Amino acid sequence: MTRTQLARRNLARPAVVARRVVGTPAEVAATVALVRDSGRLVSMTAPRQMPGDSRVTVTVRFLDNNGPAPAAVRRLRRGHVVAAVAVPAVGALAAAGYLAAQLVNAVRSAFPLIAGVVLVLIVIVALLRRSGRCCPGLHCPGCGH
Repeated sequence: MTRTQLARRNLARPAVVARRVVGTPAEVAATVALVRDSGRLVSMTAPRQMPGDSRVTVTVRFLDNNGPAPAAVRRLRRGHVVAAVAVPAVGALAAAGYLAAQLVNAVRSAFPLIAGVVLVLIVIVALLRRSGRCCPGLHCPGCGH
């Protein structure tokens, strides 16, 4: 387990604290990474192996602001932004293409029915249309059409 010990405080800069971190190499690396990611790391010494032990020691100097650490700076990952835009766009295009193909298939299968209805309407219009001045259409009583 990581053990920290208070080193002497730098009086020239009262906001900087020095701590000695002792533990396994993985524990020390995790502790240093935590301080570095919080944005408060000022400096650190090189890790030293403790004689006759597998533990290492590092002295870390960091800013002590007596409050919560500032939020880590988030870096924009353009790959995620491109994926966030491209995936829905490709999905929308695929859906539009699928719906267009379904509409074309529906029109092709119903084409004989549509053509028959249009032909019947054309025949009805031709039969009911006026052929002259006195003749109103097919069943004209005056001229016998």
